[in-house]
Amino acid sequence: MFSIDLIQVAILLSVVCLGIICAINARGFFRQVVSWLIVIFMAVMAAFFSYIKFESIKKEIGLSESAAESSSSSSDSSSSSSEASAYIDSANTNFIAARNQLLQNAILVSESIISFPDWKNINLQGIEKRESFESKALSLRNKSMDSYRQIRGLAPPDAEKQSYDSLLAATDNLRLAGYEVHSQFGLEADTLGTNISRARERARQAKLVFSTIINEE
Repeated sequence: MFSIDLIQVAILLSVVCLGIICAINARGFFRQVVSWLIVIFMAVMAAFFSYIKFESIKKEIGLSESAAESSSSSSDSSSSSSEASAYIDSANTNFIAARNQLLQNAILVSESIISFPDWKNINLQGIEKRESFESKALSLRNKSMDSYRQIRGLAPPDAEKQSYDSLLAATDNLRLAGYEVHSQFGLEADTLGTNISRARERARQAKLVFSTIINEE
């Protein structure tokens, strides 16, 4: 686009003003009409060239670039916010999926401990059966420990922190239940099976927490 100087715009505006004066002083209807038509044309041209110069000045002082940069910055900020939101949603979804899978395994372990036979019934079935139950108790102890370690290894998002703390405490209770079931086989003097009874109660409490967490989703 061609360049327009401020002096040229000022001269053009001065000519417009002079034309207005002449149109006002013109005598006769025809002269007045022609004069005002010329004034209107010059005013339009003056406004047009003034606009061109104004745009040129805006570019020189960087107003147009600043507006473009501001728009670009706003767009980048909106894009970054959307990406951050998508990342958080994905992290929450992945955590819940992994947690629920571990919860299902923990529930199975707790149910096995709850259904573990009474100590009296185990002793009545002979030494071979007792060794089989002891092996099962050892397996439950290991599985309960694995559940605790796996859930402790999760990295909960902020939104799930409170629920995760309850889950971790319940899994620790399940770990103790597994330990108590197995430790019963080393207590020959305990004919009542106190450890097994205590383990069942711990497992019930843990299962209740597990089920509550799953049902809240």
